[in-house]
Amino acid sequence: MLDLRLMATLIALSIGLMSVASAEPTKDQAEPAVQSSREARPVRVILPAPWQPSERQAETQSAK
Repeated sequence: MLDLRLMATLIALSIGLMSVASAEPTKDQAEPAVQSSREARPVRVILPAPWQPSERQAETQSAK
């Protein structure tokens, strides 16, 4: 009786492990060389903080 339970447990575990292994994405595949517009990195624009004067304002204030 113990052998049957052990075999059933081993079969269930092996089926579970195989299903998890097949469900994981493959990490070894190479990425495509050309990126689509969706996958491309977005362009980031760095704006000055509201309390920092822009370069033009700083130049005009120092010239006065």
